[in-house]
Order: sequence, then C-alpha cells, then structure tokens
Amino acid sequence: MKRQLHTILAATAVSAFACSALAQDTTNPQKDQRDYSRHESAQERRADRLNGAAKASELIGMEVKNYQDEKLGNVEDLGVDMESGRVVQVILSYGGFIGIGKSLTAVPPGALHHDTAAEVLHLNADKAKLESAPKFDADKWGESSSSNRLAAIYSLYGEEPAFNFIGQGETRRDGQRNQTDQRQTDQRQTDRAAVPRNVVTRNNDQAWDQSRSARARQDMIPAERLGKLERASKLIGMTVKNRQDETLGDVDNILVDLTSGRVVAVVLSSGGFLGMGDELSAVPPTALQFSADRDSLQLDTTKEQLSSAPHFKANQWPDFAQPEQAGGIYRAYQVEPYFSTDATTDADNTRRNVRDRNDQTLTPLDQGNSPADIRTTASIRKEIVAADNMSVNAKNVKIITKDGRVTLRGAVNSAEEKRLIGEIANGIARAANVDNQLEVKRTTSGD
Repeated sequence: MKRQLHTILAATAVSAFACSALAQDTTNPQKDQRDYSRHESAQERRADRLNGAAKASELIGMEVKNYQDEKLGNVEDLGVDMESGRVVQVILSYGGFIGIGKSLTAVPPGALHHDTAAEVLHLNADKAKLESAPKFDADKWGESSSSNRLAAIYSLYGEEPAFNFIGQGETRRDGQRNQTDQRQTDQRQTDRAAVPRNVVTRNNDQAWDQSRSARARQDMIPAERLGKLERASKLIGMTVKNRQDETLGDVDNILVDLTSGRVVAVVLSSGGFLGMGDELSAVPPTALQFSADRDSLQLDTTKEQLSSAPHFKANQWPDFAQPEQAGGIYRAYQVEPYFSTDATTDADNTRRNVRDRNDQTLTPLDQGNSPADIRTTASIRKEIVAADNMSVNAKNVKIITKDGRVTLRGAVNSAEEKRLIGEIANGIARAANVDNQLEVKRTTSGD
C-alpha cells in the first residue's frame, strides 16, 4: 500500500512539474532563443565616429525588415538638411499592391541598421508598430517634418538622445521674432559674412582651431528650416555652381552615415567643367549652400581649387567609410569633419587598413550570392546584434560568407568580444569554416 501511495505521489509530482514547464514554455521564450528585436540605443552610439558611407541612391528602394526577418517595407526617400549636413528622417513605404495604395511613415535614421552584405535595412519594429506610427504626407512635406512630429517619431523608436539638433528660440509660436531671436539671427549672419562657412585651421598639434561654439551653431537646424528639408532623390541630379555662376557639375550621389544621421559627402559629377571625362569629386555637405530659389547648390570654389581637390573615376570609388579617406575631403575644403579622424581611436586601425589595401583581401563585395551564404551572414549578424553587452564596434564588424566559409573582419573593443563573436560564428558555420580576423581596438593612454 505504501509503495502504491509513493508511486501515485511521484506520478502526480512529475505531472505537475511537466504542466508547469509547459506553461512556462508557452508564455516565455526558451532560454536558448535569442531576442533579435534588441538594437543598440542612440546613447550607445558615438555621434563623432564615421559609422558608414552608403550611397543614397542605393538606400532609396532598399528593403526594410525587422529582426525576425519579416518585411516591413521599403525606403521611399531621405529627408536631408544640407546646411547642417544631417539626415533628419528616413521615409518608409509599406502596404499597398505594386505601389498602389501604399502608406508612408518616417523613422529616425539611427533606428535603422544597414546590413551591407544582405543589402537590407533592419528596424526594431513589427508591422503593427509601423502601421500605428504617424503617417507621412509627401504632399505636406513641411507639416510632416515639424519639430513636434519629429520629436514624437524619435521617441517612438527610442531615439530621444539623437534628437538634439533642433535650434531653440529661433522663432516664437506666433511666427513673430522677439528681440533676442533677432539679435541671434543678426549675429549668425554677421558670423557667416565675416568668416567663410565652416573654414578652419589646424594648430601645431593638428587639432582643429575653430571655435567649437561656432561649429555647434552650424550643426543645429533652426526649427523653421525643418519645413525646407530636401528629398535626397531631388538633390541627386541638382546643378552645382560657383559664385561666378559657372556650372561646376551635378550631384551624382550623396553618401550618408545612417547611424550618426549625417551626410558624409556630396559626390559631384564635374567632368565637363574640369575636362576630366568621367571623373567625380566629393565635397563636404556644409561647404555647399542653396541658391535663393533653392533650385541649385553653390560651392565657393574656383576651377583650379576643384581640380586640386580629391577626385576619382566613376568606376573606382574610394572607401569613404574609412575616416582617413573621408577626412581628406574635409581637409581639401578646410572644413572640420563631424567624425574623428584619429586612427588610434577610430574603429579602423592602421594594421587593418594596410591589409585592406591588398587586392587579395576579402571585402564585403566578395560576399557569396547563394541563399545559403546570405543566410549564414544574416544569422551571424542577428546573433551579434542580439547579444548582451556588445559594443557598437562589435555590432558593425564585417561578416563575409563565401562558399560556406566565413571571414570576420574589423575592430572590437576587447578580446572577450572577439571570442564571443567567434563562438557565434563557429556555432552557425562550424569552427573549421570560420576565419576570425577580428582585431582588438587600440586606444590612446588617455582613453
């Protein structure tokens, strides 16, 4: 009798335990399942670092997915403020059928993660969130770009720390300027008239010598200028002239750093003016100004200066995602870059840069096109992004899969990050197929 009682009690306990476990499995994700919805917040990113340099023409039309690999929509356009060199919002289209009946909404640029290998943008959202977000009316561009609307959008996607570029006190709510506002405006106009826009010099230790407050003023966008944000698609193809009203060329493309919400450079097609055929040149965005009717851009330069500035052939683009390469553009026009060009503190260090110049070195362009290779790269990226306590550097390492073999490239903040990323890749592609070339980021003694 006792043995039967023990058997019944044991069976009851096992049954209760199984039911409890089943209930937990249905309400909570399994421990070994990663939550791919997590994404680094704006506070975790450094706004003073060059995080990428994507062509606006390639971003427009690019597919947007969430971290569960569900398609959310496509990039319709980018809202750009050229005078401050900022990408303020990314316009997404979703729904509809073959472009008919589609809806538009805006997201902060920093909320998107660009997977260059898979040629897709990731957004931490589901379809319901996108559909409940404020709609963007392309016919009312100014109203859809107001400060209040932008603040709500940045808040919706957890990007409040990045929403710090709107100048306050520019105009009163009734549209009339008070005396303080007018004095600030007059002072800005005086500053701009007295000194070429954003022109700087370097002192003996190669540090920028320009007043930081003056640069900060230019980086801000007055609230009333938000209604004049330009579509990147409209800027591409726009005529660029000098102050003598000579046509220098046209805007061939715009390079953008989505993570920082910045325009890295404006690429000009100026072969006709310079007599160099298919040559292109890159210009810092803040070196350009709009004409009075905003139908063209003006660059304060001469033919000789433009000829001596960095230029390249249309089929041989430099890697402008390298701070050293992009920094050369800013130096040519004596403009202070928004990003650090110090090789000891940037993610790309000297040894890796030298290796990257070797033609036999794998680059993201060597990514295999087979579905299996693309899935492998995407799976590794998801695991890295979802992992706890990974730095921004770690989440942006290069992952190149070719014929089943994975190469990990880039700089990470610690040996532990290198090990963890290697383990993630080993678990997905098997250790024998993984070449871990990650390097621990060097820092200066003051870091």
